Amino acid sequence: MHELWRGNANAWECDEMGHLNVKAYLGKGMQAIARLTEQSGLVRAFSPGATATIRPVEWHVRFLGEARPGAPLYIEGGYSRVGASDADIALSMRHSGDGRLAATLTARVEHVVPDTGRVFDWPSRFRGEAARLEVEPAPESTPRGLPPADWNELVSLKRAEALRLFPIGLGRIGIEDSDVFGAMRPEFLIGKVSDSVANFVQAFPDRRMSEGGDPKGGALLECRIRVRRYPRTGDGYMVRSALSGGTDKVRQLVHWVLDPLTGRPWWTVEGIAATLNLRTRRIEAATPAELEDIAKAVRGGLKG
Repeated sequence: MHELWRGNANAWECDEMGHLNVKAYLGKGMQAIARLTEQSGLVRAFSPGATATIRPVEWHVRFLGEARPGAPLYIEGGYSRVGASDADIALSMRHSGDGRLAATLTARVEHVVPDTGRVFDWPSRFRGEAARLEVEPAPESTPRGLPPADWNELVSLKRAEALRLFPIGLGRIGIEDSDVFGAMRPEFLIGKVSDSVANFVQAFPDRRMSEGGDPKGGALLECRIRVRRYPRTGDGYMVRSALSGGTDKVRQLVHWVLDPLTGRPWWTVEGIAATLNLRTRRIEAATPAELEDIAKAVRGGLKG
């Protein structure tokens, strides 16, 4: 593994759960990918005026060791596969003190024209350098709770309404959300969903019922993100969500992020989440009464 980023969990990157927000994992992962890209001979691929860049089209993340405010962290990784115009990148985020895994991040990226998103082949100089930076993914990066990857081509607003998916988010992509090319920054693929999920009370009735006891919150354990198109500055988005299944300990979430103007999908997120006791920092099981409420949010056969 090659070291690609080193820093910490800043207090302003942590959320009401008392740990690093999921958006920050992808943001730091993108800094690692930019460093890897530079080491591969594609210098200034993320700078204004670049004629080619790298854009993630799929992520898989496992959250393995809480990063609390101020925790020192580092990321190491490299290429696990290189295709004609795409590649798989394996990253491991670790706690600096003892090397414990904080998270594993696997990204499939494409070599694209920044303005149009057109995919084209890697230059010859990249191939030689990328071979030098090949790595074996960490064993912990293997998907655990999510079903095998299977792209759903039926994602649309019309389909979301037919399935009665819950509306949990609505907004626009601002300048602060965008990269130097005017496209949404990849960390907001999970950030916009994270900002909306507090409205998904149907999936977490145990949070609503925690009054008088220990505070509780929803914690994401694993997620898979698939990008259909990257929105640009000024584009709108809406989030429609439901559960595809679950147990007393975990819930299988599906979020469709859609263009409210056309009804077409921007991206989808599948996740495994649990209820976290914010005092003990332990996952808690839902009660039978809570499970009855949770079952009402399940939509059979739903996938991202």
